[in-house]
Amino acid sequence: MSMRTRALVFSTFFGSCLAIGLLLVSMTTNHWVRANPRRHTSSEAKGDVNFGLFYGNQHLNLGFGVRTYPVDVYTFIRTENGDTSFWLWLLTTLGTGFGLLACAVAAIAAVLKSASAAKRGGTMVLLLTANISAAGAQVVAFVAWLVQFYQYLIHNVLLTEHQQQHWYSTGLASLGYSFYLVVISTIVVLLNITILLYARRRESRDRRLRLEPESKDKHQAAIMLY
Repeated sequence: MSMRTRALVFSTFFGSCLAIGLLLVSMTTNHWVRANPRRHTSSEAKGDVNFGLFYGNQHLNLGFGVRTYPVDVYTFIRTENGDTSFWLWLLTTLGTGFGLLACAVAAIAAVLKSASAAKRGGTMVLLLTANISAAGAQVVAFVAWLVQFYQYLIHNVLLTEHQQQHWYSTGLASLGYSFYLVVISTIVVLLNITILLYARRRESRDRRLRLEPESKDKHQAAIMLY
């Protein structure tokens, strides 16, 4: 494998590291959904709700001070929205987690492939498989969350007790930056796949060019001997 092809393969290491960072931030921040609830009985009452994959906060202000309520997103999904919503949440969580693991494997494989002088096709196959798996898992994750959002969360991100106090969030929710980090990470991984396919094609072409002169020399030598 030529130095230029190795450089192309090694560049995907940085892409995988970037994707890992984006996914880690996405999973550990509480901004998959944002909402600004209102209260039917008071125009001065305002709220701010942030949900992550696992935890969230509801900040509600009746006009004389903000009260903060921590939210366990898993419990909220199961009790407020039902089983279908839970499976969508599970797909999002597993997709993001598996995407993170696949990106880590891809980063290691990129280093091994670019550092090895041996012509091992197995490492390239592993590298491509890891990146394709990472992209597929992340696509599953953000599509599941989009369905979750438009099916359930856009209509309500409030606990039952707060709804009973005349708070509402229908049409007041939006997707947060934690969600968009997964989308950006997917684009980065797709870029990695494009680079790897180009590197593989270049490697095959270089191997073919190295073999062609040798074949011609052998052919000419055979003619001279004849």
